[in-house]
Amino acid sequence: MAVGRPSWFESCRLRLYFWKWYTIGMDLNEQVVGKILMKWEAPEYNHYEKGADWYWWAGLCAVLLLALAIWQRSFLFGTLVLVGWFTVILHASKQPRIINFAITEKGMLVEDRLYPWHELKSFWIFYNPPLRQEISFESQRSLVPYIKVPLADKISPEKVKDAVKKFLQEIEQQESLIDNLSNLARF
Repeated sequence: MAVGRPSWFESCRLRLYFWKWYTIGMDLNEQVVGKILMKWEAPEYNHYEKGADWYWWAGLCAVLLLALAIWQRSFLFGTLVLVGWFTVILHASKQPRIINFAITEKGMLVEDRLYPWHELKSFWIFYNPPLRQEISFESQRSLVPYIKVPLADKISPEKVKDAVKKFLQEIEQQESLIDNLSNLARF
């Protein structure tokens, strides 16, 4: 079997095995994902409870940007501000899904998506509870350079580091400006 992205048939088979593993507790096919070294569940992102103040500040920012769009006579910018404001409000009120993660011999399994080790360059663990507990993989893909995987509260970052170090090298990564701004805005 060639190493690389699984075919459509293998992808469907992987989803079926994952569903059995998740609902019934059966093992995933080791031929597809390899032996599972570690698994956990975590929310897909940190969710902060937002009060009325947060929504007022978001609305004020949207009104200011909309006023700028009117002053610049930019209909497209004004439309973009309104769509962006609506999207931010919808996302802010949404609760995160609980996602299943697993470290396997063949890669990092996120729900039913396998990220093979050969497609990843390195990793780094950002551990600053309660703000940030995640493992960041540097990918070889240019469109998705980093894959962030949240760690569960009960998972030891040292155990995760030891498991992943068998396959990837640990290289320190810097926190991105977007991540810092979203933490600051409690988004």
